[in-house]
Amino acid sequence: MKLNKFVLLLTSLLLASCNTPSNSESTAVSNDSSTSFIENENEIKEIVPNADLSKLNGYEGLTPSTGDVDILLIPIHFENVKKEMDVTLIDKAFNSYEKDDTTTEFYSVKEYYEISSYGNLNLNFNITETFTPSKSSSYYVSEYNNVNYTYAAEEIMIEALRHLDNQIDFNDYDSNKDGYIDGIYMIYDQNVDYSYKYNLWWAWTCYFQNAESNQIDDYKFDNLKLQSYVFAGYDFLTDSDKKCETHTYIHETAHMFGIDDYYDYNTSQGSNKGGLAKADMMDGTIGDHNAFTKALLGWNTGKLITPKTSITVDLEAFSTNGEYLIITNDFDENKGILQEYFILEYYTVSGLNEFDKMFTIDGIRVLYIIAETKKDGTFKYNNSSTNIKLISQITTSKGNTYLTSSTDKSDDTLFIENESLDTAKFSDDSYLKYTFTVDALTDEKATITISKR
Repeated sequence: MKLNKFVLLLTSLLLASCNTPSNSESTAVSNDSSTSFIENENEIKEIVPNADLSKLNGYEGLTPSTGDVDILLIPIHFENVKKEMDVTLIDKAFNSYEKDDTTTEFYSVKEYYEISSYGNLNLNFNITETFTPSKSSSYYVSEYNNVNYTYAAEEIMIEALRHLDNQIDFNDYDSNKDGYIDGIYMIYDQNVDYSYKYNLWWAWTCYFQNAESNQIDDYKFDNLKLQSYVFAGYDFLTDSDKKCETHTYIHETAHMFGIDDYYDYNTSQGSNKGGLAKADMMDGTIGDHNAFTKALLGWNTGKLITPKTSITVDLEAFSTNGEYLIITNDFDENKGILQEYFILEYYTVSGLNEFDKMFTIDGIRVLYIIAETKKDGTFKYNNSSTNIKLISQITTSKGNTYLTSSTDKSDDTLFIENESLDTAKFSDDSYLKYTFTVDALTDEKATITISKR
């Protein structure tokens, strides 16, 4: 939950630079029922995402979302807390390749992002010795109120980094050489506050609060500035009697890259219509990331479909390589994914979706994206406080979108064989000039016919 402009908080337990692909215009296009494909550069184009999360998010020095990235993970033990953290379990949760191990509920954070990024991101969480702050856990909730709780975590972080300064070469934690430590995780042993009385004792991501402090040597380590960090409870590892639960940490890690929440954490503002109804890692903290998120992170590319009359294309299962299709009326290639359009991705109950089963059938998922930006380069809309949602899911042939109720997430919101999207509207009430029909679904691909109205 974003409680202020700085903080991204996980809502409940209901639970960068981008690659610039080639502008090649080859893709699979079918002209007959046997799907014999040819290239057609006028009707299908590969699009470049053109997304910079540091600009869209408004912060420099975010955790890189591609390449080999080392994250500093500091276990935090408070003197007054009478329990022990199992550092081996922390390492398993963040670094293991033991999905099938009975002691691991889900993928580790490392393995999840290696799979989700299609090998574009290799995270390594280097766990330090356990650090004991000089003050008790009760001090931080009495000294800092619920509005300023992020400063409490930063006081702990600065003290820990100073303690570790002689042991660590922080230059090893700046993979993209932007002058910022790539990211810091703090796993604390104070009980998580499931009553939500104290914001500090939860799981949340923050960008270093005082921008001016980043210019002060006392807040630099080997001359590197601070930015993305996570403060999260150890209790999430064994939540609901689970043996090694990682969903919460996976969700928070995406915030380190600059990805926002997609759930509506402030229903008193903006519109309650639209969203993903908890069917996403950044909404319900389950499953895989969607095509739009992955494009922002530089992990995949899409194909713009603009048939003159009708065209049939094959769309690979999204879990294979992140392939997705874009349909819209007027697409500005210079803006890339930062505009208004519809995405088609082939959801399958496989890969990172197999465990959580956001949906229990395979089908075409249609996302409605309104990713316009303001003059300062940040997103104009979000899924919480604006009347227009950044990302929603189309659920019917008439182009309606999800409400934010969790009851709306159901299999019949996917398009299966012989189902069509008949009409869809843009935010200005104009109609999409294309329709589509799902011709066939196999384990590997979907065949879809897109027609001009």
